[in-house]
Amino acid sequence: MDQDTIPCESCGQLTPHYDIVSYRGAEGSCRQLCTRCFNADVARLGGLAHFEDIPLEPIDLMDSVGETHRFFFRTRLHGSIVVLDAFELRDGRPSGYQCQVIGNPEQELLALLAKLIERLRRLLSIRHLATEGEKTEIAEQTVRGRIDWDESAVERTPLLVIDGREISWNDFGRMLSAFEGWQFKLEIVDRSDEV
Repeated sequence: MDQDTIPCESCGQLTPHYDIVSYRGAEGSCRQLCTRCFNADVARLGGLAHFEDIPLEPIDLMDSVGETHRFFFRTRLHGSIVVLDAFELRDGRPSGYQCQVIGNPEQELLALLAKLIERLRRLLSIRHLATEGEKTEIAEQTVRGRIDWDESAVERTPLLVIDGREISWNDFGRMLSAFEGWQFKLEIVDRSDEV
C-alpha cells in the first residue's frame, strides 16, 4: 500500500489521504471514509436521495504567464450545503493554487463546477508578485493569497501562498519593507469567497 493512500473503511478502495474523511457516524465510532462513501452516508442521513456525487477529472488551466496548472477536485456534502474544492498537488498533497465554491446539494454539480472553473480562471489571470533574478517583489500595491502554516518553522508561523507559490512570513515581510511609511488594509475572507 502506498504511504499516501488509505483504504476506505466502507468500500475498501485505496484512496489518496487528501480524499479521506475521518467520520464519526451515528453509532459513535470514527471511521476513515473516502469522500464518495462519506457523501453517500451524509446524503442518506439528510434525506438527499437525489444528490449525485459524480467523479470529476483533473483539468489543466494556463496562468497569465503561460504556465500550466493541473487542478484536482473534491466534493464534500455537509448537510444543507455542498462544497467543491479545486487544488493543485505538490508531493501528493494539496498545495499551490486552491479555491472552493459552496452550493446547494439539490443543484447540479456540473453547474457548480463551471462556477469554480471561472473563479480559477480569474485567479490565474492576475500576478501579484514579480521576480527579477532571485529577487521577488510585490508587483503592484495589492496582494491576494491564502494563509497556510509553515511546517519548517520552530514556532507556528504563517506561510502565505501567493500566485500559487509558498512565501515565508519573513520573505513577505522583506517584500513589504519596500512600502515603509505607507498604510495598508488587511482583509481576511472565507476561502469560498472571491477576493
